[in-house]
Amino acid sequence: MKKSLVNDLLKGYFGDDVFNLIGELSKKKDYSEFKLAEALKKEVNETRNLLYKLHSLNLASFTRKKDNKIGWYIYYWTFHDEIINDFLLRHEKSQLESLKERFLKEGKSDFYSCLNKCVRLDFDKACDFSFHCPECGELLGQEVEGDERRLGSEMVKICEEIRFLEELRKRTVGTQTNQAADGGKR
Repeated sequence: MKKSLVNDLLKGYFGDDVFNLIGELSKKKDYSEFKLAEALKKEVNETRNLLYKLHSLNLASFTRKKDNKIGWYIYYWTFHDEIINDFLLRHEKSQLESLKERFLKEGKSDFYSCLNKCVRLDFDKACDFSFHCPECGELLGQEVEGDERRLGSEMVKICEEIRFLEELRKRTVGTQTNQAADGGKR
């Protein structure tokens, strides 16, 4: 696992549009939204909406300056790549907790699913519908093997990703500490 894992996690969380925006925005500080839109080959309003997503998560900030020629405010954006690792780590830990809850629920209940794959219900819900699919009316069948195996492998994968992100954080903090110590000696 390399830095590409971080890229994969970013793409998975944000999608390609925001991922591409992050790639361009992280190239420099105080990037004009107009020049950023031009570099991404997108409309300014569309670019702004993508930037607002990052801003709402505190991953990007802006300053605004008035252009005296045209009288409009121009926003200059900065991506905070120093906190992206912590953001991804929080997200992955949240995903892991959700999977753990689902895994525990899988072990405690019997599940019934429609032959047409419309729904999957636990025993109580299936009973409420008289063991018939609420979508298509087909009889529900009891699942012999639940999603435990799939959930288990997903949890293992997320644990590996969390370990990688924590290692990356340690290396980053170590590098920053060393740079600060070197800066103090000069």
